Amino acid sequence: MYLFFHLALLLYLFLNIEQRIIFKIGNCEKKSQKLGKGRKLLCKGSSLHSRINVGIGLPIERKGEKRVPFGDKKKGREILKKKGREIFRKKGREIFRKKEREIFRKKGREIFRKKEREIFRKKKIPNFSLLPRVSKKWVYYEGKGSSGQGRRSCIVSFMPPIHTSSCVRTVCLSKKSSFGGLHSAWYIIESYTCRSVHSKSIFFSTLGKKKKSKFPIWELKMESSGKEFEKRYHGEDVPSEGEVNESVGVRKPVDTIRKGTHNEGKYPFMTSEQVRSNFINFFKEKNHTVVESASVIPYNDNTLLFTNAGMNQFKKIFLGNVDKNSELGKLKRAVDTQKCIRAGGKHNDLDDVGKDVYHHTFFEMLGNWSFGNYFKEESIDYAWDLLTNVYKLNANRLYVTYFGGDKNIPSCPEDLETKKIWSKYLDEKRILPFGMKENFWEMAETGPCGPCSEIHYDRIGNRDASHLVNKDDPSVLEIWNIVFMQYNKDEKKNMNKLPFPCIDTGMGLERITSILQNVHSNYDTDLFIPIFKQIKEIFNYIPDYEGKINEEDINKVDYAYRVISDHIRCVTIAISDGCLPGNEGRNYVIRRIIRRAVRVGKQVFNIKSNVLWFYRLVDSVCKILSDCFKDLQNEEKVNYIKNTIKQEEMLFNKTLEKGVDKFHKIVKKGENNTNLQGTFSGKDAFDLYTSYGFPIDLIEIMCEEKNVKLNMKEFNDLFKKHQLISDTNNFKITKFFDLPVEKAYELKSHYDVLPTVDYHKYNWKNNEEKNDIKVEAVIQVIYDGTNFLDDIEHTDEGKKYALILSETNFYYENGGQIYDTGLIKNKHMNFQVLNVQKMNDYVLHIGVLLHGGIKRYDIVETFVNFERRKLVACNHTATHLLNFVIRKVLAEYVTKREDGLQNGFTGNDDVKLEETQLNGIVHKEDKDDGKLLPILSCDQKGSLVDEEKLRFDFSFFESIDIKLIDKIEKEINVLIKEELDVTVKTMDLRESKKIKGIRAIFEEDYADKVNVVFIDKNANNILHNLDVNYTYLCSIELCGGTHIANTKFLNDFIITSEESIGKGIYRISAVTNQKAEEIKKKFDDLYVKYKHIFEDPNENKLTDVQSYKRILKEDKFLPYLKKNYILQNLEKIEKNIIEKEKNMQKELFNKATNVGKAYAIEDKKDNILLDLKFFKELNGNQKVLEKIVQAYSKHKKTLSYFFIITDESNTYCVFEIKESLKNKNMQADVFMKEVMKSVDGNSGGGKNKAFGSAAKDKGIELKNVVQEAIKKYL
Repeated sequence: MYLFFHLALLLYLFLNIEQRIIFKIGNCEKKSQKLGKGRKLLCKGSSLHSRINVGIGLPIERKGEKRVPFGDKKKGREILKKKGREIFRKKGREIFRKKEREIFRKKGREIFRKKEREIFRKKKIPNFSLLPRVSKKWVYYEGKGSSGQGRRSCIVSFMPPIHTSSCVRTVCLSKKSSFGGLHSAWYIIESYTCRSVHSKSIFFSTLGKKKKSKFPIWELKMESSGKEFEKRYHGEDVPSEGEVNESVGVRKPVDTIRKGTHNEGKYPFMTSEQVRSNFINFFKEKNHTVVESASVIPYNDNTLLFTNAGMNQFKKIFLGNVDKNSELGKLKRAVDTQKCIRAGGKHNDLDDVGKDVYHHTFFEMLGNWSFGNYFKEESIDYAWDLLTNVYKLNANRLYVTYFGGDKNIPSCPEDLETKKIWSKYLDEKRILPFGMKENFWEMAETGPCGPCSEIHYDRIGNRDASHLVNKDDPSVLEIWNIVFMQYNKDEKKNMNKLPFPCIDTGMGLERITSILQNVHSNYDTDLFIPIFKQIKEIFNYIPDYEGKINEEDINKVDYAYRVISDHIRCVTIAISDGCLPGNEGRNYVIRRIIRRAVRVGKQVFNIKSNVLWFYRLVDSVCKILSDCFKDLQNEEKVNYIKNTIKQEEMLFNKTLEKGVDKFHKIVKKGENNTNLQGTFSGKDAFDLYTSYGFPIDLIEIMCEEKNVKLNMKEFNDLFKKHQLISDTNNFKITKFFDLPVEKAYELKSHYDVLPTVDYHKYNWKNNEEKNDIKVEAVIQVIYDGTNFLDDIEHTDEGKKYALILSETNFYYENGGQIYDTGLIKNKHMNFQVLNVQKMNDYVLHIGVLLHGGIKRYDIVETFVNFERRKLVACNHTATHLLNFVIRKVLAEYVTKREDGLQNGFTGNDDVKLEETQLNGIVHKEDKDDGKLLPILSCDQKGSLVDEEKLRFDFSFFESIDIKLIDKIEKEINVLIKEELDVTVKTMDLRESKKIKGIRAIFEEDYADKVNVVFIDKNANNILHNLDVNYTYLCSIELCGGTHIANTKFLNDFIITSEESIGKGIYRISAVTNQKAEEIKKKFDDLYVKYKHIFEDPNENKLTDVQSYKRILKEDKFLPYLKKNYILQNLEKIEKNIIEKEKNMQKELFNKATNVGKAYAIEDKKDNILLDLKFFKELNGNQKVLEKIVQAYSKHKKTLSYFFIITDESNTYCVFEIKESLKNKNMQADVFMKEVMKSVDGNSGGGKNKAFGSAAKDKGIELKNVVQEAIKKYL
């Protein structure tokens, strides 16, 4: 025990000195010095983690000095005793106070010995770490920790036979800024390495368990401070093992959850599914409507790449644009879990994923909502009840923040009401004020906004952590944000109170789950662990996930685990919601995420390029999330997701190796060029991006690895030039006016303006009859975009106003259909309607006053341009036909492929569809050869209908063959000729859903009463036979647009284009009625103009062919199928012409070479200085002339020459000064310029050789001019 006393003495010294004490004892001449049988030494360069058989070592300072060992126990004790006394004498008086020495002498030995005897030596808790602090706060930890590893110095390493003869005990001194706010403290870290237990002395002295461990791994924690510390631990009564267990709670870890260190046993373990369902059920019991998660693709919001917050799907309510009769418009209280992606755009966490343990690209946001119902007090009461009574969180660890005001916004005072409400539950020191940045929420630069209150949780506890709130400390984290949406911010930054305040809350599922599962990382929860397990199953040679970060994660294995697991969750959800990998916008983001995960896996796990693995992880994601998101239970959908990812993997693998080789060549080239050393140009990066599909972040990582700097500015400049504006979204119009929520409220409260009655828009003659329908209405208010007016006069030419009428028959823009235009007038004025929009229950007729004046309450009549509306209605009805026929034709195609007809079919194929064949088609992946089998996914992704054209976007797994396009067009024209009735019936939404095969866009928000559009002989028969599936029998859709009465009024249907607008997304554009006739005539006229190309191929000119091709490609309004046929033939003709010209040119070159050679070997007079020749026998250009020169110069190497040749368009010449004219003071370019000026030609070249050209009839004249001009030099 004498040794233990000195050990305790040295440890205590090390804990209290301000500077590290350095031991220098002896020298070690060699790395291994024999000291007896079975004994080794630790020397400079040896690892502190090395196992030793016998011996005691004292390592010293790391900066280049040697670690000095002891030879045997006896010598070790002598040196230790001697050094201990020496240090204590020299340093003790300077550092320690008298009282501290007394405490140590009296109690230190007793504490150390009792700990060994009472706790440590009992096998029930074999692995134990003791971490005393300078501040006299003792913390006992055992289990995995998540903080980084600090610097340490191991004081003693020896092998007492405590548990087994093969255990090594290590006591280390560590100084680091640690997790939980224990900043810059010294620690003793005591760890054990036994036969099958791997010990890592990080902050919590972690001990992991291998497969064949003899000892169970427990977790143990105790905290105490202040008087309690002195009373309990400096007194006689040292706690026994049983008391420790009873006081702190000891339990075995759950299999799927890594061991934590902070759970005090005061709340139960919950699975993520329980966390989610408890949240939903809690608010469901509080009369909240459970709302399904919206898609991560915000189809009706062009301002977002992805749905990135729970409030996105309720945005219409906040802005006042929701239909009050829709399910969304009727919501008063709501609860949901929203799928969110933050990768790209304003909120982008992609680059941080993997580097820490809390960033994600995909996450779930739990939220409860009030729309003009309850407000601050109820929302805070609900939050407190859920956290403390349902989740059973320790209330003493909760802190809250509130808006403390901002001097720049005096209209938003300090939120003292929120502070007062929170004071019911928490002490004032736990209720903290913050400014605009932390506690004020805004939807955008303008619009609904308000103060918020954040709830923070302290993972450590038993301390005052208020100073760590909002300091990015991982031990004190925000878990819930409650937004009190009570203001509307206008363009002048004024805050106007909303007519009905709302509640918007958000709590991240991953974060709250980590707390309730007693782990310090989101990645250690059951939302990720199953994915880690599958990764380990796929690559069984890689280490297990251990939660390391930064420098501790030396080989980046844990970084790779986090990146891969996060990214597979993100892309699975995104593809499930219809976002496919592509080159622009959100599609590019998904491609980038897939490629980042694949590349990290290849790099860290050393995966071969031909191995496809990432797609297999979809199964784990679906298993985790499918209970909540039911579409992930659909086998067809899951296979579609896997096939999409697999295809992207295959594509990336093909380009990755080539791209990496290209990258290395560029870097090597830079190393050999002093001007390029250490840099990687933006141009080269852009080439990798465009040619090889490398995401820019991948290029950045590769540059970092090679220690070269990427020129991002140059790359960004090139990218901006390259990037095209995608028009994949629905048709956009310029909105002249906006009617925000507070303005709508002002209309109701101050002007008594009633919502516009607009059902008249469906009252019109949609057949051959002439429309003379008009509506008489009252002008309720005049709006100039800022103010409401009582009257206006025609003074400002072109100034736009909006009239809000009591009722109208104008159709406002909605559902992809463009607005009506027309006139509003009475005998005093004439107002031209240019645009119609509906905002907050009011229809705004936006336009210009042509003459007269308008006054409020004037009675007017509306005159819709029904001729224009008929054209729009024809295109809208045709869109429904296209939607129906596309699905039918592609279903036939897929079915036929399944039957083994891999080549598809022509438009004349007659395929009979069986209902059993088409419903529920499931395609499983072929695991043997990795081929991608088709998935029938053909859903509408967008549409546009205006008076000129229709446009329809849809999803499909592969490109659409031209034969299928032909079949689609023909089948639609058949339906037109069948003269099918177009019937619109108003039905209850629930009743309409009973019709099997009805089509609807799930992103749309439908009212209780909906219009159902039937295109069939008899709609009533359909309603009486609801047992039949009409998916492939006729067109039935929910639609609020206007339609023509019968398909015969379409006259004709012509497809004008088919293109891919993203991976798996295709667009067909078409025209009908008058426009169809126009483009057919235009095409025929063009054909007549260029038909000579096809009639006499031998007389074709390349310029005519290329001109015709250019016109066909540039004109978007031509019949697609005919145009495609003509272009194919033009390609063949052009190819033949080019081939023919190449052969002719080859023959001409050969002839020119022979002519030049023959002319050179002719006898010449010896006194010739210049050889002037006009080759009349050849019809050639500059290239032919060059061939003559090359052959001539081989035989006449010293004789200067001036040669001339002509073709059907120009005269060409060349002049070269050689030895024969060297002494004549001539320059070729000067002479050429002089002679070409005489024949109105052009020249160029240098002093020894020059070129010229002139009109084709100038050859003889040019020769004569040269003969005269040369005389003055000769």
